[in-house]
Amino acid sequence: MAERTVRRKRPGPFRRGVYRFERFLLGVGMTMVAFVIERRLIKAIKKGQAKPAPRTAGGPQKPAEETELGPGE
Repeated sequence: MAERTVRRKRPGPFRRGVYRFERFLLGVGMTMVAFVIERRLIKAIKKGQAKPAPRTAGGPQKPAEETELGPGE
């Protein structure tokens, strides 16, 4: 005998509205956090307090036996 699949009812208009409102608030909050972080980063760069991260890609790579770990590690 075949197993019955359980169908979920579509959410009603109230739940859809709550979901949309929740997503809207989440988007606004994330936008505000990103704005504050970016402002602080730009201020730090202008003051000279932020240093660029070391480049790890695009440069010449050392052979495995010359790394800090030693050969074969």
